[in-house]
Amino acid sequence: MKYLPIFLLLMIVAACSTTEQTVEEAMDDIRENYNEEVTTSGIDLQTYRTRLSDSYAYRENEIPEAFNRVKVRQEVGKDLYEGYRIQIYSGQDVTGADTTAADFRAWADTTIANYQPETYVFFRAPYYRVHVGDFHEREKAIQFSNIVKRFFRDAWVVYDRVVPQNVPSDTTQIEMK
Repeated sequence: MKYLPIFLLLMIVAACSTTEQTVEEAMDDIRENYNEEVTTSGIDLQTYRTRLSDSYAYRENEIPEAFNRVKVRQEVGKDLYEGYRIQIYSGQDVTGADTTAADFRAWADTTIANYQPETYVFFRAPYYRVHVGDFHEREKAIQFSNIVKRFFRDAWVVYDRVVPQNVPSDTTQIEMK
């Protein structure tokens, strides 16, 4: 019984010892045996070994002529609800957002020709925001924001979900009266 702690300690030390030296010795033995086989047989086996990629290196894919005549059209589906709006207000005051939206509607009715933009007031914590207009193309939104910036200096273009029915046609020229 008095030798049990010493025995356990020796077992733990033996269990924690590294085996790296043993693995290295085994690899050296394998290398020596391989080299002895090569030299005794007189044939270098490395020159005859191949890789899987070597067997397919000389092949080329041939596409039949019938497939070359077929042209595939890929229709890129566009989400009609993705687009841009102009943000003219962002603040924590709901009355400020409603006042800004009303001011914009009054200003747009008297100033903008060929387009009647919608105003959207919504809350994304912790701010109320006012967005105006609906555009699929960023360039059109930037052109409209340049008009809006004359009265609302902090206006800027934002990516948003739009209402497809409110998007002006491509031929619409938005200008000041």
